Amino acid sequence: MMSTDPRRTDLDAADSLTTVARLLARALDMACDQAATDPSPALRFLGLGLNLATSQALELLPVSHDVDELAPVETDPLKLLRAAEELTRLHPIEDFPPGTSQLIATICDLLNEHAP
Repeated sequence: MMSTDPRRTDLDAADSLTTVARLLARALDMACDQAATDPSPALRFLGLGLNLATSQALELLPVSHDVDELAPVETDPLKLLRAAEELTRLHPIEDFPPGTSQLIATICDLLNEHAP
């Protein structure tokens, strides 16, 4: 029987989490780069939150997963953060490692605090 679940993709939860970590790391880099030329406290706070989220994501990954592959070309940290959040919805929370719910909460908090 064919599955009609629209959330299912070719990525398993561990691969999705690896991609989330890449997106968050790129968003952190972009926020830090932008904060270097823009004195806005919002960018610095976003960078701090992204640093936390990136660390959380990296701690959840299995040792065998490499996050040093190609970085996304997107330069808007909020678009990268949204993309990371969307990836967390591809699988049920039970498919992710324990602790992923805290990462998702961090991502959602950042979006709520910084999204226009």
